Amino acid sequence: MRNGSLMPSRDEPRDFLSIPSVVRDAPATEQIFHRQFVLEHLEFIADVLTAEQIHHQRDLPSCCPTATPESLARRRTNDDSYPCQYTTIHDPSGEPCPGAICNCGDPLAGSDDPLDTVAAAALARSDKPPSSLYFAKKERQFIDNLREEFGSWKNVASSDRDVIHDYIGQNNPTDHLDESVTEMLLELLESVEDLKYTDEVTLCNFSTLSYSRFQEVLSELPGISEETACWLLLTAFDKPVWPADTQVDSLLCSLGLLTPGEAENSSGRHEILENKITDRLLPMLHRALAGHAWEGSTDQCGDNCEIKKFLLSHRLRAQQQDWDGLTAIDLFAGAGGLSCGLAHTEFDVQWAIDYNSHATATYRLNHPKIPHENVVCDDIREIDAAEKIQKAVGEPDLVVGGPPCQSLSVAGYRSRLATDDEYSVLDDERTSLYKEYLEIIQELQPRALIMENVEGIMTKVGDTGVRVIDRVLEGFDAIGETAEYGYEIQYQLVDLSTIGLPQSRSRVILLGIREDILSDDSSIERLFEELGANQLEQQTVRQALAGLPKLLRGEGGRVVAGKQPGRPSDYMSNNGISGDTYLSFNHRAREHPMSKDQRLFDEALDPGDTGWDVKYKKSDEYADLIEYDVGSEENPRFKDKYRMLEWDEPAPTVVAHLAKDANSFVLPDYYEHVQDDGSKADKRRNRGITPREAARLQSFPDDWIFLGPFTSWFRQIGNAVPPMAGRQIGDLLADILTGYSELSIKGEASMSESVISDD
Repeated sequence: MRNGSLMPSRDEPRDFLSIPSVVRDAPATEQIFHRQFVLEHLEFIADVLTAEQIHHQRDLPSCCPTATPESLARRRTNDDSYPCQYTTIHDPSGEPCPGAICNCGDPLAGSDDPLDTVAAAALARSDKPPSSLYFAKKERQFIDNLREEFGSWKNVASSDRDVIHDYIGQNNPTDHLDESVTEMLLELLESVEDLKYTDEVTLCNFSTLSYSRFQEVLSELPGISEETACWLLLTAFDKPVWPADTQVDSLLCSLGLLTPGEAENSSGRHEILENKITDRLLPMLHRALAGHAWEGSTDQCGDNCEIKKFLLSHRLRAQQQDWDGLTAIDLFAGAGGLSCGLAHTEFDVQWAIDYNSHATATYRLNHPKIPHENVVCDDIREIDAAEKIQKAVGEPDLVVGGPPCQSLSVAGYRSRLATDDEYSVLDDERTSLYKEYLEIIQELQPRALIMENVEGIMTKVGDTGVRVIDRVLEGFDAIGETAEYGYEIQYQLVDLSTIGLPQSRSRVILLGIREDILSDDSSIERLFEELGANQLEQQTVRQALAGLPKLLRGEGGRVVAGKQPGRPSDYMSNNGISGDTYLSFNHRAREHPMSKDQRLFDEALDPGDTGWDVKYKKSDEYADLIEYDVGSEENPRFKDKYRMLEWDEPAPTVVAHLAKDANSFVLPDYYEHVQDDGSKADKRRNRGITPREAARLQSFPDDWIFLGPFTSWFRQIGNAVPPMAGRQIGDLLADILTGYSELSIKGEASMSESVISDD
């Protein structure tokens, strides 16, 4: 339902803008940071807005790109390069919008004359902001029918007045009298015919004019105001202008794209946005924002608002929340998996750093409570991180982080050695990044710490006899000798499937507690014993992927409009996987265009099979498809470069290599191998997992949005610490730290009482 009560009349001042007070009071630094952040991710926002409208089956806004036949602004040579966004979003329901040649349902889709949209706007006679004209469906349908009936505007203009009047009387799309509609339409056509800028009764091939002059000419037409004329430049004539509009501008202020001053002092256009948004994106984004502003709301940050994470207003409200719990910082934060888990405990993460810009963008978006300036994208070796942390946070209770581990992973070592036979892990700069972690621990002296790394940290490097974990422990010993406090440190290799993760993922977890915190009845060994103690059964791929749309190869995208119906699995319910979203983010399946791969997926591989099985256990007709070295039948090697997953088993370790290909994570068709439904079975669903499926296996909630390019999503997910691990470890550590605080308070109170009694 449209929120008509919030709409100003055309005569009301622009200060009617409904701007949240929290945005009016926004700190300048946060406003500047956030505007740049949003500008960098406008395409993602447009997709989210579009998918939200499709999923909720809202009245989709008109002004399809196919209804703007002019090409002056962009010199289009092929309309396929500017598709209607409502046809590019994957809809699991598969139900197109009725009533037009385009799935968006615009009655004027396919229009060959801008006069069609101009006439519909004139007939609407709206007393609302011009963006309401996106929903003048009755008027647009009437114009489409009129054109079909009379053939051309020239024929309409030359027809007998009574014929036009009778037609309008039978098909009147407005609440106005037939006579006034007839007069309005004929007067409009007469004015168009008299224009010196076009030939005959048409607005096609308009002469080149400055945008201000173009707007002035249009506003002189009957029924067209100056505000509507600016909107028509964008929607009918394909000009890259951004019309000022109270309803859309309110949303722009909530997003942080406009300051309240910029919105309220507009002279009709927002040139500041025209200069920052690409010509291709501008009309698509304006249409999507109008759809949200009119059919949704400009500033509702509830669970059903899919763009809330992108709203400046949402961030500011989150940052105003009081917190009296434990504080934490995240070093080498990546996409924020560890912080995601900690956020569901008594810890409040207040500062983070990572070198990767895409991962940092993801972290910013999903941690609205942290001001932008406290999420640092930089090389930790090039800045004084401890000083920045002390300035922003003070003394954190917990420091967490996993120094980059590629140099210590088996896959990373093989990759580097293949191109450099003199490569040494010990000489790799990434191997020694743990030193930065230790220096910050020494300076900040947090009460506890968490470090996560790959199994290779416990393995002797080549023939050196050196283990990186030993150097890390030596570093902590040195802290105890030089700093005020030392640390009790314990580490274990933990298979995270034992704590409920639906994948076999062995990682070294190192926990440390400051020596003055530990009491006789609490130890780090007990933390490891209690980790996963409540896990009763092994989680599987099937439980992890429940409810996600089941895509064919090449389907999906940044956002998919919905999920599958049905009850969430226990894995999802117990770990908050569903999140506050009805959409499926980052759910895009690879096309797998190589015929060799398609044969392997469709014919040769069965669930549980690897490339080695195809080579040595399958029919000879498939053996030649394995063109890489899998070793001999007796001595296999690299056997899992191709592998088909099993629905009722945990997945193998989700890795960053998925960015290159997903051939070792081939998902078999659910309807063939689980549900056994021949009517739905389709081998084109035998394909590599999507980033969202990988995120499910890593225990990320569905509303955790990954930014950056497609391949980056996989890297961020594969490199992340599973949020499940962060949550369980955080809960255990919080119990110790809060228990210590309570003991300290009691101790101080007891001391105070004893002093009084002595007096």
